[in-house]
Amino acid sequence: MDETQHFCLRWNNYQSSITSAFENLRDDEDFVDVTLACEGRSIKAHRVVLSACSPYFRDLLKVSKPCR
Repeated sequence: MDETQHFCLRWNNYQSSITSAFENLRDDEDFVDVTLACEGRSIKAHRVVLSACSPYFRDLLKVSKPCR
């Protein structure tokens, strides 16, 4: 008879770890994959972060393919 096992994972200091991880992503620019440009200025960004934080960007980035 198969027994189902359940596990509970805990991540201590989750909030501060995630905050630090996003700060590192912003500062390092290692994985930026989109550039926002307007009126001669530009900002490098992460598609996944924009999509997670904005329904507008989520819809826009779904239909636009990344440049290569």
